[in-house]
Amino acid sequence: MRVPPWPVRRLVVAPLVLLAGIAVVLLSPLLGLVAALASPLAGGWRPLRVLAIVVDFAARHVACTLACLGLWVACGFGRHAGSARMQRAHYAVLRWFVGGVYRSMARLANVDVQVAESQAAEEALSSGRQPVVVLSRHAGEGDSLLILHQLLCRHGRRPRLVLHEALRMDPLIDVLGRRLPNRFVDPRGGDTEVEIAAMTRDIGDDGAVLIFPEGANFTPARRQRGIERLERGGHAEQAARAREMTHVSAPRPGGALAALEAARHADVVFVAHVGVPTGVRETWRLLPAPQTVELRMWFVSAGDVPLDRDEQIAWLFERWRAIDRWVGERLGAG
Repeated sequence: MRVPPWPVRRLVVAPLVLLAGIAVVLLSPLLGLVAALASPLAGGWRPLRVLAIVVDFAARHVACTLACLGLWVACGFGRHAGSARMQRAHYAVLRWFVGGVYRSMARLANVDVQVAESQAAEEALSSGRQPVVVLSRHAGEGDSLLILHQLLCRHGRRPRLVLHEALRMDPLIDVLGRRLPNRFVDPRGGDTEVEIAAMTRDIGDDGAVLIFPEGANFTPARRQRGIERLERGGHAEQAARAREMTHVSAPRPGGALAALEAARHADVVFVAHVGVPTGVRETWRLLPAPQTVELRMWFVSAGDVPLDRDEQIAWLFERWRAIDRWVGERLGAG
């Protein structure tokens, strides 16, 4: 589906989404009664838990969308949205939204997030002395929220993201994605590497570029397609390494290398996690029980990042193999 132009998104889509969110909040008492009646049939009060998460999300979404409207007026109807003061204000809105949704989901889904063996990475992220390029495993519903919360709320970073063009249909993502230094790309026709490089060049010391090199959530089918893509491209050595990795897909180096090239002074943080549900069905099944999500980060200083492109690709694959080994160990321990 082609994303409609800006006037349609602002004058038609945004009001409809806003009204839908308000309706969910206003109807929440009635919806709560229905969920309570259905809960004994579903077990574990799942419907009530899901409804509470949805209502909290809707309320925050409405509040932040209206806050963005107020900021648009305050910055001269968008003319000064790029000023330092307005950038801080928009990041504050994003931080409040991400932090609130994260806490709500963690509490209602009974999730405990544990960060282990990551002291060097955490110190580098919290120091704000240098920008960082964050390269994360992508596997499970909500892992983007998990990593964003770490960067925004735990470490006070200002993340920059590459967003799918279709996300412009969400007015809050559309506005914050446009006013903050993010990039929307269409994988079917956009030049993602160019956009990532442009997004990264002027990054400040408290900035962080977040990239998921696998491109999409891990599945065995996507892993196999990644191997076949490497083989068709004549990258036999990389395909062989990808076959050795069973818990992650082969990384696509283009975006990561574009960010590293645009900010050679940036440190690098690799992120892996286990315990994030892999789909809606698994999320529903696990909802009543206590859950643990484990997060592991590896820090690489800017001076230790290879400069040659071929060496960078080999280095990235080797780091991804380390992530694969860690994931396998944690899954085995679990």
